[in-house]
Amino acid sequence: MRRVKIADKYVGSNDPCLIIVDAGVNHNNNPERAKKLIRTAAEAGADIVKFQTYKADTITTKTAKRYWDSKLDVDGGGTQYDTFARLDDLSKEAYFEVKKLCDRLGIVFCSTPFNLDDVDFLSELDMDVFKIASADITHHQLIKAVAGKGKPVILSAGAASVGEIEEAIGVVYSENNKNIILQHCILSYPCKDEDANLSRMVRLQQIFPDIPVGYSDHTLATTVAIAAVSMGARTLEKHYTIDKSLPDSPDHRFSVGPDELRNMIEDIRRVEKSKGTFLNGYYKAEKKARLYARKSITARVDIPKATAITEDMLICKRPGTGIYPKSIGLVVGATAKTNIPADTTITFDMIR
Repeated sequence: MRRVKIADKYVGSNDPCLIIVDAGVNHNNNPERAKKLIRTAAEAGADIVKFQTYKADTITTKTAKRYWDSKLDVDGGGTQYDTFARLDDLSKEAYFEVKKLCDRLGIVFCSTPFNLDDVDFLSELDMDVFKIASADITHHQLIKAVAGKGKPVILSAGAASVGEIEEAIGVVYSENNKNIILQHCILSYPCKDEDANLSRMVRLQQIFPDIPVGYSDHTLATTVAIAAVSMGARTLEKHYTIDKSLPDSPDHRFSVGPDELRNMIEDIRRVEKSKGTFLNGYYKAEKKARLYARKSITARVDIPKATAITEDMLICKRPGTGIYPKSIGLVVGATAKTNIPADTTITFDMIR
């Protein structure tokens, strides 16, 4: 697996899962709220905070239907344009301010561009990584423009065939850019647990062994996200808000809040510690239990010196510091070299 460097962070087979919070447009065009999203994400231990950069007029027609649960939107209906038009007005000055804040706090700033003009603007911010949304995996012109900036590319692959993923990767490679991270994603908002299909993430890693594969999560709560890490996700992206009750952005309602984010990251780091490595034998933590929880062949009765040992003289008891029960055939028929009191763990130096 190729190791990808993003600012001072790495994504590879032996690196901690990279935690990306998708703040999207949950700033509701408010620069101070955008900064609060960044501060709280950094405090929780996130690695990257990601916004979304678009203008309603260039991302959708005015009649395109919404594809997310209508209950997530404040108006309960309408078009994609109606939603995007409420959320596309964070100023360019604010972008530069939040980028500086991220640099100061040590969290990587990223945003997803949705058209070519967005790519050029975000490049002015000197971002360390670009994100391509699942919906744009067939927008090769956009992918080419992003890849041409020479920065790592996180490519989400929701609703895409393997062929479409291969084509998108080929576009990035055509710009002499090999720094790709692929993310399994299900384009359903919110996504039901039974629709998460984490097995697809595992299969994508097998199909693209040279590219780190992660997971962009749209389920409620954090259980599925944590499970993805246990199954090998190299990145984990989760929608994030400071207040689920805020209006305008439908993302607020299926995002995690600050406490949930902090707890999720703590749980992820615990899961990573638990994954460990394969060892053919016992681990250090098992040493005492191996000695004292296993059983040994034990004298059931007093066995005098020079006595031929029979099976009815024996019983198997803890601790496991003597001869294992599986070797009872080596003890039965042997002769006691010394007196062996009842309830004694038998060892080979006691018999011949």
